[in-house]
Amino acid sequence: MCGRYSLNLPSSKTSFKKETIEKYPKVFDYVNGDIAPSTFNPIIFKRQDEYIFEFAKWGFEYDWLPKGKLLFNIRSETVFEKSFSNNLIKTSRCLIPFNCYFEWKTTDSNKEKYKVYSNQNLCFFAGIYSIFNEKLSFSILTKKSTPHIEHIHQRNPLILTLQDVKKWFAGEFINLFGGSDNELLADIV
Repeated sequence: MCGRYSLNLPSSKTSFKKETIEKYPKVFDYVNGDIAPSTFNPIIFKRQDEYIFEFAKWGFEYDWLPKGKLLFNIRSETVFEKSFSNNLIKTSRCLIPFNCYFEWKTTDSNKEKYKVYSNQNLCFFAGIYSIFNEKLSFSILTKKSTPHIEHIHQRNPLILTLQDVKKWFAGEFINLFGGSDNELLADIV
């Protein structure tokens, strides 16, 4: 599961083309070490053959949710089955750039905070976005944890690398149980 993440796009600029950085200067100046649901953060989506970089609110608001609650994570195993997400996964896929994310492991006496990161400077969460009442929002897809991280939390975000991007936007559903997660490292914060 993902309830907090970190992003420093100025330190990740080498992952993008110069013309993209020049086209979206506000996005590429973005730095936040503690991104939480309901905040506005950079996402990337594709319209025709162009990648669009925009700020969007983390979390969907639905009238069937308890008042004040957001749907900020969606299970990848059921995203095609749910009426609210079935069309979005087919038409409104996005990437959420991140440098690391945080998980909390519940112990007998407290919760331990872990920083989960990759040996790559920049990775992407797989997500879906929605435009409702002219507001752009997104949710991160999650999956069952891989064996080397499940001791921290039973669910983790679905993570894509730069190599996965074209496949993701082409409509392929990246292997949910492999991929870049095998390269993730975790340290107690």
